[in-house]
Amino acid sequence: MKNNVSRSKKVSFIISIIYILSSIFWVWTTEWILTRLNIHEVFWISIGKGCLFILATGFLLYKFIHKNMKDIENREKQLNSLVENNMDALIRLDLNGHFISANRVTGKITGYSEEELTNMSIKDLISKEDLDKVQKHFLEIGKGKSSIVECRCMIKSGDCIQISMKSVPIVIDDKIVGIFVIVRDITELKDKEELIRRSEKLSIVGELAAAVAHEVRNPLTSIKGFLQLLQYKDSKDEEKQYYNIMLSEIERINLIVSEFMVLSKPQAITYQNENITSLLKDVLTLLETIAIVKNIEVTKEFESDMILVKCEGNQIKQVFINVFKNAIEAVPDKGKIHIEVSQWKKESVRIRFIDNGQGIPNDLLSRLGEPFYTTKEKGTGLGLMVSYKIIEDHRGSINIKSEMNKGTTVDIILPVSIDE
Repeated sequence: MKNNVSRSKKVSFIISIIYILSSIFWVWTTEWILTRLNIHEVFWISIGKGCLFILATGFLLYKFIHKNMKDIENREKQLNSLVENNMDALIRLDLNGHFISANRVTGKITGYSEEELTNMSIKDLISKEDLDKVQKHFLEIGKGKSSIVECRCMIKSGDCIQISMKSVPIVIDDKIVGIFVIVRDITELKDKEELIRRSEKLSIVGELAAAVAHEVRNPLTSIKGFLQLLQYKDSKDEEKQYYNIMLSEIERINLIVSEFMVLSKPQAITYQNENITSLLKDVLTLLETIAIVKNIEVTKEFESDMILVKCEGNQIKQVFINVFKNAIEAVPDKGKIHIEVSQWKKESVRIRFIDNGQGIPNDLLSRLGEPFYTTKEKGTGLGLMVSYKIIEDHRGSINIKSEMNKGTTVDIILPVSIDE
């Protein structure tokens, strides 16, 4: 800015000097010539001398000003090219945060046209949760300091994106007259960082799962062997029944440990066509008693009893168990849980669990499925994480919607078997 001020003063000074020197030179030269020729007080000579002076100085000034104006125009074109072709949003604000100008990328990021932006303030785009942080950011700019802040931005479509905003003061004659803002959409970058963090957590959980499963399986094998030996030696029928129950429970523990191993490394899983409704009914039969104890009303709506899905049945049951148990724990006594099975977009089936529990806050929904993250007091956060992985391996998806004090809806989408 100071360089531009110095340049304007320099150009003005040069023009003035040229005009003064050329005037002195012209007057002195013409007077000297007229004196040597003894020509004085001839009207047409005085007029011609003045006209020639005007033409000569006018031409010289035109060439000099034209050269400098062309240089200024080239600089302006380069600056405009930098602004318009920049990959980031470049915005000029006044001291109150209102838009003065913005490049095309600003419109692409926010969805607003340049005309719409000129009637808005930067505060209109910032998420309410980050407004205080952004205001502190602009206070620093008001002190003449550059500053960078990351915040959430509400765009025209209603979506919320993550942006990085670098602001610098516009200073003219040592006075701050505005703010220049460079905005970059970092939503995708943040998503990748979050994915890396989740992968790191999953890797740690996998190592832990492998170690725990290995240690648990060894004593289970010993206990199972001794029980079978005792069962064989003991001939009393009433006691054999107890042995059968204990062996059955050991097999159940072993199955749970095997499923826990899914976290550590991919398993060789046999996929086959399974009746999804039958799998769900098996789970409901097992867990409905818990709902009855809590006086929870469980209603069902199955569009078809013969929807086949190519899957590993035990894993899908585990997902249903996790989701249904979460619904039971979220619903108060005398609450309601509604379960639906329906065709979804011709090639998929949707299993929906709807409860009228306390719901999940919006800011926590995005974190569901993270290792060790849970909204329950005694939860581990592993149940949903395992469920997400199982459904992902089956080329499906889990979608969770929730509203505080109204309840939660969990949709499990799975592709229908082509052999149906």
